[in-house]
Amino acid sequence: MAKKKAAHRSPMSAAERKERRERDRRLAAAAVEQLRSGEGWQRWLRTRRHFHRYSLRNQMLIALQMPGATRVAGFTAWLKLGYAVRKGQTGIFIWAPCKPSRKKLREWEAAGADPKDRPRTFYRLVKVWDRSQVAPLPDFPGGAAPLESPRQPVEGDSLAWLFQPLRDFAELIGSPVRIEPGPSDGSYSPKDRRIRVNPVGEGFSANAQVATTIHELAHALVRSDREDEDPELTYAEEEVVVECVAMAVCGTVGLDTSADSVPYMAGWGTGEEIERYAGVVDRLARRLEDAVAAASMPGTAEDDMTLAVA
Repeated sequence: MAKKKAAHRSPMSAAERKERRERDRRLAAAAVEQLRSGEGWQRWLRTRRHFHRYSLRNQMLIALQMPGATRVAGFTAWLKLGYAVRKGQTGIFIWAPCKPSRKKLREWEAAGADPKDRPRTFYRLVKVWDRSQVAPLPDFPGGAAPLESPRQPVEGDSLAWLFQPLRDFAELIGSPVRIEPGPSDGSYSPKDRRIRVNPVGEGFSANAQVATTIHELAHALVRSDREDEDPELTYAEEEVVVECVAMAVCGTVGLDTSADSVPYMAGWGTGEEIERYAGVVDRLARRLEDAVAAASMPGTAEDDMTLAVA
Protein backbone atom coordinates (compact mmCIF):
# COMPACT_ATOMS: atom_id res chain seq x y z
CA MET A 1 0.00 0.00 0.00
CA ALA A 2 1.38 3.37 -0.97
CA LYS A 3 2.16 5.70 1.86
CA LYS A 4 -0.04 8.74 2.19
CA LYS A 5 1.85 11.89 1.32
CA ALA A 6 2.23 14.25 4.25
CA ALA A 7 0.17 17.38 4.00
CA HIS A 8 2.19 20.44 3.03
CA ARG A 9 1.80 23.44 5.29
CA SER A 10 1.61 26.71 3.40
CA PRO A 11 4.05 29.42 4.50
CA MET A 12 2.56 32.05 6.78
CA SER A 13 1.76 35.41 5.27
CA ALA A 14 3.35 38.61 6.56
CA ALA A 15 0.11 39.44 8.38
CA GLU A 16 0.01 35.99 9.99
CA ARG A 17 3.63 36.28 11.10
CA LYS A 18 2.93 39.70 12.60
CA GLU A 19 -0.12 38.35 14.47
CA ARG A 20 1.93 35.42 15.79
CA ARG A 21 4.65 37.77 17.06
CA GLU A 22 2.01 39.93 18.73
CA ARG A 23 0.46 36.87 20.37
CA ASP A 24 3.85 35.74 21.63
CA ARG A 25 4.57 39.18 23.11
CA ARG A 26 1.16 39.36 24.79
CA LEU A 27 1.66 35.94 26.35
CA ALA A 28 5.16 36.79 27.62
CA ALA A 29 3.95 40.13 29.04
CA ALA A 30 1.04 38.45 30.82
CA ALA A 31 3.37 35.84 32.33
CA VAL A 32 5.57 38.57 33.82
CA GLU A 33 2.61 40.71 34.90
CA GLN A 34 1.20 37.92 37.07
CA LEU A 35 4.28 38.13 39.30
CA ARG A 36 3.24 41.61 40.40
CA SER A 37 0.80 40.17 42.92
CA GLY A 38 1.45 38.05 45.98
CA GLU A 39 -0.83 35.35 44.61
CA GLY A 40 1.01 35.31 41.30
CA TRP A 41 4.36 35.11 43.07
CA GLN A 42 3.29 32.08 45.11
CA ARG A 43 1.78 30.49 41.99
CA TRP A 44 5.13 30.78 40.20
CA LEU A 45 6.99 29.27 43.18
CA ARG A 46 4.59 26.32 43.35
CA THR A 47 5.06 25.79 39.62
CA ARG A 48 8.83 26.15 39.79
CA ARG A 49 9.06 23.30 42.30
CA HIS A 50 8.03 20.94 39.51
CA PHE A 51 9.83 22.71 36.65
CA HIS A 52 13.10 23.87 38.20
CA ARG A 53 15.12 22.75 35.17
CA TYR A 54 13.03 24.86 32.82
CA SER A 55 13.99 28.42 31.95
CA LEU A 56 12.53 31.21 34.07
CA ARG A 57 10.33 32.43 31.20
CA ASN A 58 8.92 28.91 30.65
CA GLN A 59 8.24 28.56 34.37
CA MET A 60 6.25 31.80 34.24
CA LEU A 61 4.38 30.73 31.10
CA ILE A 62 3.32 27.45 32.70
CA ALA A 63 2.32 29.21 35.92
CA LEU A 64 0.20 31.66 33.90
CA GLN A 65 -1.60 29.10 31.75
CA MET A 66 -1.94 26.15 34.17
CA PRO A 67 -0.89 26.93 37.76
CA GLY A 68 -1.54 23.36 38.92
CA ALA A 69 0.73 21.74 36.34
CA THR A 70 3.29 19.28 37.69
CA ARG A 71 4.73 17.64 34.57
CA VAL A 72 4.41 18.58 30.91
CA ALA A 73 5.38 16.96 27.65
CA GLY A 74 4.70 17.26 23.95
CA PHE A 75 2.04 15.16 22.25
CA THR A 76 4.51 12.61 20.85
CA ALA A 77 6.52 12.46 24.07
CA TRP A 78 3.40 11.49 26.02
CA LEU A 79 2.73 8.68 23.52
CA LYS A 80 6.24 7.35 24.08
CA LEU A 81 5.53 7.24 27.83
CA GLY A 82 2.29 5.34 27.29
CA TYR A 83 -0.18 8.21 27.55
CA ALA A 84 -2.46 10.04 25.14
CA VAL A 85 -3.70 13.61 25.42
CA ARG A 86 -7.42 13.52 26.15
CA LYS A 87 -9.72 14.95 23.52
CA GLY A 88 -10.58 18.61 23.95
CA GLN A 89 -7.60 19.50 26.17
CA THR A 90 -5.98 22.91 25.59
CA GLY A 91 -2.21 22.91 25.16
CA ILE A 92 0.21 25.03 27.18
CA PHE A 93 2.57 27.27 25.21
CA ILE A 94 6.26 27.24 26.15
CA TRP A 95 9.41 28.31 24.35
CA ALA A 96 11.36 25.46 22.72
CA PRO A 97 14.79 25.58 21.05
CA CYS A 98 14.81 24.80 17.34
CA LYS A 99 18.13 23.75 15.87
CA PRO A 100 18.98 24.79 12.29
CA SER A 101 17.72 22.38 9.65
CA ARG A 102 20.04 20.00 7.81
CA LYS A 103 19.32 21.94 4.63
CA LYS A 104 20.53 25.20 6.18
CA LEU A 105 23.62 23.50 7.57
CA ARG A 106 24.45 21.98 4.16
CA GLU A 107 24.04 25.37 2.50
CA TRP A 108 26.30 26.92 5.14
CA GLU A 109 28.96 24.24 4.58
CA ALA A 110 28.74 24.69 0.81
CA ALA A 111 29.28 28.42 1.27
CA GLY A 112 32.57 27.86 3.11
CA ALA A 113 31.43 27.10 6.68
CA ASP A 114 32.45 30.46 8.11
CA PRO A 115 31.87 30.13 11.91
CA LYS A 116 30.45 33.66 12.02
CA ASP A 117 27.70 32.68 9.56
CA ARG A 118 26.74 29.34 11.09
CA PRO A 119 22.93 29.05 11.34
CA ARG A 120 21.83 29.60 14.91
CA THR A 121 19.35 27.88 17.16
CA PHE A 122 16.17 29.91 17.51
CA TYR A 123 13.18 29.65 19.82
CA ARG A 124 9.47 29.31 19.07
CA LEU A 125 6.33 28.69 21.08
CA VAL A 126 5.19 25.06 21.07
CA LYS A 127 2.32 23.28 22.79
CA VAL A 128 2.76 20.87 25.68
CA TRP A 129 0.21 19.18 27.92
CA ASP A 130 0.17 18.53 31.67
CA ARG A 131 -0.12 15.07 33.22
CA SER A 132 -3.65 15.98 34.31
CA GLN A 133 -4.61 16.24 30.61
CA VAL A 134 -3.54 12.75 29.55
CA ALA A 135 -4.80 9.21 30.06
CA PRO A 136 -2.81 5.94 30.00
CA LEU A 137 -2.93 3.88 26.83
CA PRO A 138 -4.58 0.55 27.72
CA ASP A 139 -2.42 -1.62 25.46
CA PHE A 140 0.94 0.09 25.94
CA PRO A 141 3.73 -2.57 26.16
CA GLY A 142 4.80 -2.98 29.78
CA GLY A 143 2.24 -0.44 30.96
CA ALA A 144 2.44 3.35 31.02
CA ALA A 145 5.48 4.88 32.73
CA PRO A 146 4.91 5.83 36.40
CA LEU A 147 4.59 9.58 36.90
CA GLU A 148 4.41 9.94 40.66
CA SER A 149 7.48 11.17 42.53
CA PRO A 150 7.69 10.32 46.24
CA ARG A 151 7.28 13.09 48.82
CA GLN A 152 9.57 12.92 51.83
CA PRO A 153 8.17 13.84 55.26
CA VAL A 154 10.19 16.49 57.05
CA GLU A 155 10.15 14.33 60.18
CA GLY A 156 11.90 11.44 58.41
CA ASP A 157 15.55 10.60 57.75
CA SER A 158 15.34 9.46 54.11
CA LEU A 159 17.41 12.46 52.93
CA ALA A 160 20.08 12.27 55.63
CA TRP A 161 22.62 11.38 52.94
CA LEU A 162 22.19 14.86 51.44
CA PHE A 163 23.48 16.70 54.51
CA GLN A 164 27.18 16.06 53.79
CA PRO A 165 27.02 17.17 50.12
CA LEU A 166 25.32 20.36 51.32
CA ARG A 167 28.14 20.89 53.83
CA ASP A 168 30.67 20.36 51.04
CA PHE A 169 28.88 22.99 48.95
CA ALA A 170 28.90 25.34 51.93
CA GLU A 171 32.69 24.95 52.20
CA LEU A 172 32.99 25.65 48.50
CA ILE A 173 31.22 29.01 48.79
CA GLY A 174 33.10 29.93 51.96
CA SER A 175 30.26 29.46 54.45
CA PRO A 176 31.09 26.34 56.47
CA VAL A 177 28.36 24.57 58.44
CA ARG A 178 28.83 23.78 62.10
CA ILE A 179 26.52 21.52 64.06
CA GLU A 180 25.63 22.84 67.49
CA PRO A 181 22.44 23.51 69.44
CA GLY A 182 20.98 26.98 69.43
CA PRO A 183 17.82 28.97 70.06
CA SER A 184 16.59 28.28 66.50
CA ASP A 185 16.88 25.35 64.11
CA GLY A 186 19.62 27.16 62.24
CA SER A 187 21.19 30.53 61.55
CA TYR A 188 23.57 32.35 59.22
CA SER A 189 26.08 34.90 60.43
CA PRO A 190 26.90 37.48 57.73
CA LYS A 191 29.82 38.76 59.81
CA ASP A 192 31.88 35.55 59.69
CA ARG A 193 29.86 33.86 56.90
CA ARG A 194 29.20 30.76 59.00
CA ILE A 195 26.12 28.56 59.13
CA ARG A 196 24.90 26.84 62.29
CA VAL A 197 22.32 24.05 62.39
CA ASN A 198 20.98 22.05 65.30
CA PRO A 199 22.09 18.43 65.68
CA VAL A 200 19.61 15.71 64.84
CA GLY A 201 17.65 14.69 67.92
CA GLU A 202 14.21 14.53 69.43
CA GLY A 203 11.96 16.98 67.60
CA PHE A 204 14.57 17.70 64.90
CA SER A 205 14.86 15.01 62.24
CA ALA A 206 17.58 14.46 59.67
CA ASN A 207 15.22 15.69 56.95
CA ALA A 208 14.50 18.82 58.97
CA GLN A 209 18.26 19.35 59.30
CA VAL A 210 18.60 19.13 55.50
CA ALA A 211 15.76 21.62 54.99
CA THR A 212 17.28 24.02 57.52
CA THR A 213 20.70 23.77 55.89
CA ILE A 214 19.19 24.58 52.50
CA HIS A 215 17.50 27.65 53.99
CA GLU A 216 20.74 28.93 55.57
CA LEU A 217 22.70 28.23 52.39
CA ALA A 218 20.18 30.40 50.56
CA HIS A 219 21.03 33.21 53.00
CA ALA A 220 24.73 32.71 52.27
CA LEU A 221 24.15 32.80 48.52
CA VAL A 222 22.05 35.97 48.70
CA ARG A 223 25.04 37.69 50.32
CA SER A 224 27.86 36.11 48.28
CA ASP A 225 26.41 35.51 44.81
CA ARG A 226 25.27 38.95 43.81
CA GLU A 227 25.21 40.25 40.25
CA ASP A 228 25.36 43.88 39.18
CA GLU A 229 21.71 43.97 38.09
CA ASP A 230 20.40 42.40 41.31
CA PRO A 231 18.14 44.76 43.31
CA GLU A 232 19.17 45.82 46.80
CA LEU A 233 17.24 43.84 49.40
CA THR A 234 15.97 45.02 52.74
CA TYR A 235 16.12 42.56 55.64
CA ALA A 236 12.46 41.61 55.10
CA GLU A 237 12.91 41.22 51.35
CA GLU A 238 15.98 39.04 51.83
CA GLU A 239 14.04 36.72 54.13
CA VAL A 240 11.28 36.37 51.55
CA VAL A 241 13.76 35.66 48.74
CA VAL A 242 15.62 33.14 50.92
CA GLU A 243 12.40 31.37 51.87
CA CYS A 244 11.39 31.24 48.21
CA VAL A 245 14.75 29.69 47.27
CA ALA A 246 14.52 27.19 50.13
CA MET A 247 10.95 26.19 49.27
CA ALA A 248 11.90 25.68 45.62
CA VAL A 249 15.03 23.62 46.33
CA CYS A 250 13.38 21.53 49.05
CA GLY A 251 10.57 20.80 46.63
CA THR A 252 13.00 19.39 44.07
CA VAL A 253 14.30 16.80 46.56
CA GLY A 254 10.82 15.86 47.76
CA LEU A 255 10.52 17.96 50.92
CA ASP A 256 7.27 19.92 51.11
CA THR A 257 8.07 22.95 53.26
CA SER A 258 5.21 25.11 51.97
CA ALA A 259 3.48 25.14 55.38
CA ASP A 260 6.48 27.00 56.79
CA SER A 261 7.25 29.03 53.66
CA VAL A 262 3.88 30.48 52.73
CA PRO A 263 3.59 32.73 55.83
CA TYR A 264 6.81 34.48 54.77
CA MET A 265 5.37 35.13 51.33
CA ALA A 266 1.84 36.07 52.34
CA GLY A 267 2.72 39.75 52.66
CA TRP A 268 4.67 40.02 49.43
CA GLY A 269 3.68 43.31 47.83
CA THR A 270 3.45 44.64 44.34
CA GLY A 271 5.88 46.66 42.28
CA GLU A 272 7.28 47.15 38.81
CA GLU A 273 10.58 45.42 39.64
CA ILE A 274 9.18 42.25 41.17
CA GLU A 275 10.15 40.17 38.14
CA ARG A 276 13.79 40.97 38.95
CA TYR A 277 13.40 39.23 42.29
CA ALA A 278 12.13 36.16 40.46
CA GLY A 279 15.38 36.11 38.52
CA VAL A 280 17.40 36.20 41.76
CA VAL A 281 15.34 33.38 43.27
CA ASP A 282 15.67 31.28 40.15
CA ARG A 283 19.44 31.78 39.81
CA LEU A 284 20.23 31.00 43.45
CA ALA A 285 17.91 28.02 43.51
CA ARG A 286 19.65 26.62 40.43
CA ARG A 287 23.02 26.82 42.17
CA LEU A 288 21.75 24.77 45.08
CA GLU A 289 19.88 22.37 42.80
CA ASP A 290 23.05 21.78 40.78
CA ALA A 291 24.87 20.86 44.00
CA VAL A 292 22.07 18.45 44.91
CA ALA A 293 22.04 16.94 41.41
CA ALA A 294 25.81 16.40 41.53
CA ALA A 295 25.37 14.41 44.75
CA SER A 296 22.64 12.22 43.27
CA MET A 297 23.30 9.00 41.44
CA PRO A 298 24.26 9.51 37.76
CA GLY A 299 21.48 9.05 35.27
CA THR A 300 18.61 9.89 37.62
CA ALA A 301 18.11 13.47 36.44
CA GLU A 302 15.51 13.98 33.75
CA ASP A 303 15.98 16.29 30.81
CA ASP A 304 12.73 18.18 31.15
CA MET A 305 13.12 20.32 28.08
CA THR A 306 13.76 17.30 25.84
CA LEU A 307 10.70 15.64 27.33
CA ALA A 308 8.61 18.71 26.86
CA VAL A 309 9.15 19.26 23.16
CA ALA A 310 9.84 15.75 21.84
